[in-house]
Amino acid sequence: MQKARQYYQRLYHARHGQSGPARLEQVAEQLCCSPRHARAVLATLASHGWLQWQAGRGRGQLSQLQFHTHPATLEADALQQHLARGDIESAMQQLTPASRQRLGELLPAYLGVQPGSEQRLRIPFYRPLHSLDPVQINRRTECHLIRQLFDGLTCYQRDSGRIAPALAHHWQHDASLQQWRFVLRPGVLFHHGRPLEGEDVRQTLYRLRDEPGPFQRLFAHLQSVQLPAPHEVHITLSQADALLPHRLADHCAVILPRERWPQADFGRLPSGTGPFRLSVNNAHRATLRAFERYWQARPLLDEVDIWVVNDDATRARLDVRLGYHGHTPPQGQYTLQAEPGCSYLCANPATLDISQRAALAAWLHPAHWPAELGGQRALGMLAQWQHWPASTATPRPALPPRLRLVTYKLATHIRLAEQVCARLAAAGCQVEQRVLDFPEFAANHWRHSADLMLTGEVLNDDLDYSCHQWLAGESGFHPWLPEPTRHALQTWVSRSQAEPDSATRWQHYAAAARLLVREHALIPLQHSTMRLEFDPQLRGIALSQCGWMDFRQLWFDSAA
Repeated sequence: MQKARQYYQRLYHARHGQSGPARLEQVAEQLCCSPRHARAVLATLASHGWLQWQAGRGRGQLSQLQFHTHPATLEADALQQHLARGDIESAMQQLTPASRQRLGELLPAYLGVQPGSEQRLRIPFYRPLHSLDPVQINRRTECHLIRQLFDGLTCYQRDSGRIAPALAHHWQHDASLQQWRFVLRPGVLFHHGRPLEGEDVRQTLYRLRDEPGPFQRLFAHLQSVQLPAPHEVHITLSQADALLPHRLADHCAVILPRERWPQADFGRLPSGTGPFRLSVNNAHRATLRAFERYWQARPLLDEVDIWVVNDDATRARLDVRLGYHGHTPPQGQYTLQAEPGCSYLCANPATLDISQRAALAAWLHPAHWPAELGGQRALGMLAQWQHWPASTATPRPALPPRLRLVTYKLATHIRLAEQVCARLAAAGCQVEQRVLDFPEFAANHWRHSADLMLTGEVLNDDLDYSCHQWLAGESGFHPWLPEPTRHALQTWVSRSQAEPDSATRWQHYAAAARLLVREHALIPLQHSTMRLEFDPQLRGIALSQCGWMDFRQLWFDSAA
């Protein structure tokens, strides 16, 4: 269709929009093709009803060409079709510059909030969503959306800083912290209409324990799940776990419908019990609709549209724009949120021994490498931790002449990787940089052929448990840990898991993080600050630790 519109536009402008007598050879010249192909093109354009071509009969008789529409009308129709399908990024690539500008002008009107209309939030995003299967996903945007689509047995309340009831309205444990009883809330429905049952809880937890993934290790101590009554779930653990209510509030432990998650398309269009249901998820758009039968209060918004679009002009016209502070100036009202976590570099111990890793860390230390990286320079995994002392001297590190660095497609990480490559080049080491899509990066198949890895971690609102999860999991820096460091880290992790007092747990976390930095298992680089720009009519904004906001609290005030 796009090619046909281009042919029509070319022919229309070549003839200045004038209908009348025409020769096939002349039309072919105007279309820049052979007469045979021109005849086929004319037949196609006529089949769309855009023109009429009546071939001349007999020697010397001219054919007749009649235009039925203006090219601008066809472009307008194409814009509406792109909007209806949600393929804004595709439109930006295919349309003319003038049409792309027109699309940017139409988009707010098409999605805009009008008096008496639905409350619809529009968010531009730089990539399509990856899978939304909670057991396999640890990327923060997907983690945030999972919390909008699903519920766990418990939840973390940011205002109070406490674990609160969710799908379970009551729980208790014995003195050993190994026997736990949860009572399920009655009347909860999945998005596809089936009631929540205890068997859904049991199979979700067993899947977390048994299916390989980034969270399997965190549920390895799950011994059994029993269902003594229709709304009761008894959990037996092989180790004491004071953090189990926190663990069950994490995005990975949301409860899944047991008949749905084995289906091939569950990651793309999952079904949960959360305040929103996912109605569209493709390469161009994801749409979350308010779940009318939600067991808690219905969201104030009717719909959240996440549009995949990288065009700055179009992004500026949408209601919410997410980004990192300092990279571009804000264009309107905005709020900032410092990320709890950091971007860091890891070295493969099979390539760089302990002395080389120490020399690499010293070469990249902020005291000796005062580079402007675009955020706050990191001296520990969290901003409040100063675990990376500067060495007294910074000799040029004796590194291999060539190294291979791997990161994933995130603008801040790519910029950091480029800075690291430039710094190591100054030490006589040429670094080959490889940027992967996140699913490929998370699969870890590349690790055996890489020497350096640049990645990062950002904690969620439950800082206590997510710090434990960071240290106890299997992603990020863990696969390259030397065995003595791994064993020492596990000792601190086990102590924190069995500790009922949060303040004491934080002492264990700090000790574990100090160990990782001092052993050069990771090299902290940068703490970032998220920026959220938003429409002045949008109310209820409160950024979470990961830089997103709870959609269920948002609404538009037309009087603003």
